[in-house]
Amino acid sequence: MSDVDPLIKREMQWMALGVLENRDLAPIIIAKVRRQRIRRALTSVLAVFVIAGASIGIYEALNQPAAIVVNPDSGVTGTNAETQPEIIGLQSDYPVTWEQSVGDLGAISGAGGIGDTLGGLTAVGLKISWERCGQGQCPITWILSLENRTQDLISTAPSLGIFTGHTPIVSDSRPTTVLPGGTALLVYSFPEFKESLLTAPRDTWQWNWYLAQLR
Repeated sequence: MSDVDPLIKREMQWMALGVLENRDLAPIIIAKVRRQRIRRALTSVLAVFVIAGASIGIYEALNQPAAIVVNPDSGVTGTNAETQPEIIGLQSDYPVTWEQSVGDLGAISGAGGIGDTLGGLTAVGLKISWERCGQGQCPITWILSLENRTQDLISTAPSLGIFTGHTPIVSDSRPTTVLPGGTALLVYSFPEFKESLLTAPRDTWQWNWYLAQLR
């Protein structure tokens, strides 16, 4: 019986004899073992399906998208509300004044400040971030908020001019297109101020914005 199925061998050893009342028990034992193997196979297949179903359910629950929160006041949904801050008026830790001189030969408009409208765009706010340079503070990053209060699509290049002691030191343009009723937040950054400007605590700062020629 060395080549006999281990389960069949075990069953026959338990019964001790291969015949009972002139009846061969081997077919009965083989059928019994076959049923046991079929039950084990079905149980294994069922367990695999149960585990797979539970895994899929847990995965779907963990990856279900979060509900979008709508802020009725901002008109922006979800996390976009954080990336589009509202800038109204002048926001600055240090005082700056408006300078009338454009100071750029490429200008196609006069100079404007907060509240002024050039080419259909109205400046509604300006936010300035300052960093240490020289012996004082320098306005490194400027964010200009412009609104299109017309019914037309406006494509232009708003430029920012910066002065110190009423002397122009830098200007930069940001070509942009603004939809009717839309707002553009234009970021102007001047990290070179920290390296090249030797400011003093009493230095004065001025600014303006104007429209430059599109290139």
